[in-house]
Amino acid sequence: MLDGDKAHGALHIAIVGSGPSGFYAAEALLRSDQHVQIDMIERLPTPYGLVRNGVAPDHPKLKQSILVYDRIARHEKFNFLGNVAIGRDISIAELQGTHHAVVLACGAHDDRPMAIPGKDLAGSHTAMEFVGWYNGHPDYRDRTFDLSQDVAVIIGQGNVAADVCRILAKPVDELRNSDIAEHALDALARSKIKEIHAIGRRGPAQAKFTAKELRELGTISDSVATVDPEECVLNEQSEIELADQSNVNGVKNLEIFRSFAEQVGTNGRRKI
Repeated sequence: MLDGDKAHGALHIAIVGSGPSGFYAAEALLRSDQHVQIDMIERLPTPYGLVRNGVAPDHPKLKQSILVYDRIARHEKFNFLGNVAIGRDISIAELQGTHHAVVLACGAHDDRPMAIPGKDLAGSHTAMEFVGWYNGHPDYRDRTFDLSQDVAVIIGQGNVAADVCRILAKPVDELRNSDIAEHALDALARSKIKEIHAIGRRGPAQAKFTAKELRELGTISDSVATVDPEECVLNEQSEIELADQSNVNGVKNLEIFRSFAEQVGTNGRRKI
């Protein structure tokens, strides 16, 4: 139960959300010169937000920040309340009545819809659904994805698109030692996908992959990453963008895209 007495002792702070922002807010408060008591409130039964449910299962090093969050959670002035939803189990007004301050660190719960024809057709899914599915997120673990076709299309040129592409392309045996959800592993083992197309509305100079993530797409076993060489011909504005000395990642991405362009015509069990 939440302590309803605000009149005495520590500043009682409610933090809504248990992802990275929530834990770093808690850490800052616990390190401050204030005497605080923190209640972290989470809709899901488990903490850590996107670090648990959004990071690709084959990139375990990116989840090492959980060790920091675990240390924060062990503080004697920290209390975790899981499976508690704002608006369902308790209101903001009620929290304001029992706490000196309420910190909202819950992020966005829904995808931003794309205004394109066909987005609601069968077989069209959001990255949030697919990533949540293979990570075992309780909201998405029961979703189904038709992997019986030859071709999958990913709209986007950022690291989440790279994660989805990699999970679809990797031999399933290479995923068995990751912490991917068992139901996803079983479905991916039956996948018939042979081609994966990653599509962006802008050119290679504007792609938002980090170079490390993009380069990894070219190292997947029994797969080949290719780019149409004509897509690597830049317009004037792109040349100007890449001339900016701070745009190191963009230059590296273009180099990687051009190396992929040299792979046109090579063979692999799957083509990206």
